Amino acid sequence: MKYKVEVEKVSKFFVNPNGERLQVLDNISFKVYDGEFLCFVGPSGCGKTTLLRIIAGLEKPSSGRVRVEGETPNPKKIRIGFVFQEEALFPWRNVWDNIKFGLEVRGNYNPKIVEDVVRLVGLENFKSYYPHQLSGGMRKRVAIARALAVNPSIILMDEPFGDLDAQTRWIMHKELYSIHEKLKKTTILVTHNVEEAVYLADRVLVLTRRPAKVKKEIFIGLERPRNKLSSQFIRFREEIIGFLREEVPEI
Repeated sequence: MKYKVEVEKVSKFFVNPNGERLQVLDNISFKVYDGEFLCFVGPSGCGKTTLLRIIAGLEKPSSGRVRVEGETPNPKKIRIGFVFQEEALFPWRNVWDNIKFGLEVRGNYNPKIVEDVVRLVGLENFKSYYPHQLSGGMRKRVAIARALAVNPSIILMDEPFGDLDAQTRWIMHKELYSIHEKLKKTTILVTHNVEEAVYLADRVLVLTRRPAKVKKEIFIGLERPRNKLSSQFIRFREEIIGFLREEVPEI
């Protein structure tokens, strides 16, 4: 099976205003297969978002290297769909115009593409609505649709459902699972929610406290769609929580 993303011995340092170096990532290595759904979990502030930004080409590693489809990640050359914690929707654009934004930037706007992703995320009846007229879950769907519209090589998601209530989050889990099953896009999701990771991921990487290292790699060997109340699901969830407790005892 072909690798879509390769992360090799990546470390990252930041320098604070006092000139002190803060190490965020420490010698991280892993590979992601084409079509795989990978999740990162780890303590708050351990560097998960920084790692995602490095994969996206928005940050450079201090050492090591990243390859996406064999090349150094560059958003101008490689189509990367990024779904942020905040939807970052333009309030003056309706659903349709928000979704087509990435296509416009690339100069290849095609109404049929927008129509297809609108239908995929179930917003056919809300194309003319503005962000303030939508529920939280609908805004998340718009953000996902905008990322999908550019036909990305990979999709990167930074805790996209963290601000949703439990019921809406559960609905979005099922929506995202359905989209991934249809499109088979290589997806990397950062989350604090262990249940979310076990439900969605083919594989979960547990990261340590800062500076983050890969503490454990867990393959989620469950059939899909997954039952969150099954004994096997709960076993995987408790296993991951156990590793996190070693890093953050108060969990």
